[in-house]
Amino acid sequence: MANTIAEMSDCYKGMGMDLRDLHLVRAIDEHGSLVRAARALGTSQPSLTRGLAALEARLKGPLFTRTARGAIATDLGRAFLADAAEVLARMGDMQRHLAEVRGGQVRDLVVVGGHYAMETIGLVAAARMLAAFPAIRIRADSMTWTGLQGALLSREAQLCIGDLRGIKLDPALEVERLAPLPGVFVARPGHALAGRTSVTLSEILAYPLITIGQLPREVQAPLATAREAARAAGSLHPAFPAFVQEGPTVAMALLDQCDAVAPVPIALAARRLGRGDVVALPFREPWLSVHPGIIQLRGRRPSEEEGHFLDLLRAASAEADAVAAAWCARLGLPAACG
Repeated sequence: MANTIAEMSDCYKGMGMDLRDLHLVRAIDEHGSLVRAARALGTSQPSLTRGLAALEARLKGPLFTRTARGAIATDLGRAFLADAAEVLARMGDMQRHLAEVRGGQVRDLVVVGGHYAMETIGLVAAARMLAAFPAIRIRADSMTWTGLQGALLSREAQLCIGDLRGIKLDPALEVERLAPLPGVFVARPGHALAGRTSVTLSEILAYPLITIGQLPREVQAPLATAREAARAAGSLHPAFPAFVQEGPTVAMALLDQCDAVAPVPIALAARRLGRGDVVALPFREPWLSVHPGIIQLRGRRPSEEEGHFLDLLRAASAEADAVAAAWCARLGLPAACG
């Protein structure tokens, strides 16, 4: 393997590739979909598809297999990704080193996270960083779990916050667990289920569901059982989910336009609940929750700004826990998470 960035770059150029190809393949692997990868890279899906096809032609083999679960890397793809990760990691290290040498320059803090955890506590901490470290530029990206680990291992991101349920953690990473976030189904005011004293999950699934594309198994199982009950009752909504939206904040904004329902962390919905923009349906079980944790490279010493951000994350987590407990008590819902 080449030992310097220049040698590795020359090697890839000799094969008709550049860094854009490395970013393209990594984005597809992280997001598991050409459509989502194109969105993340700020390009069109047809353009990304053409770029992938051209790269696969140069490499004389497919990098991904298209399946019902999304784009899965082939053996060739995994080999390509392993080498690409090293190149991109060294590029990131070089950029950070040069920024430190220059001094007085704006530095980057890149944080990645799962959608629910990022929007509930990650963005709160990021916003509070602005006053404390004005010379730090923060980039906060939400993505799937595969992408989160990849961003940390390639050193593109310094920190990650994500739902820890059902994950297979890479040995090079370590976790600090935070307080779980109880969730609730929300809908528009005036929804047919809103005025009831209790509802079942199968009754909720008679309506369109807005949720993320990849749900943890702990959430999938009770939903599957409830779908069977709704189907037997002849009330099941035909599309599941009816609307795939990775951002829970956006999902809540859609509710006043339809009869859909959306599962969200109670702490994230608190302000909208308080204003009456959405209502919480009278249903809660422990599986309806997010179990966030801070994930980092094992043994890596955080910088001063990273340490401050970690403290802000812990504070935001504690605040979200208190807000959720208060709202559960107010709504008469159990706060237990499992």
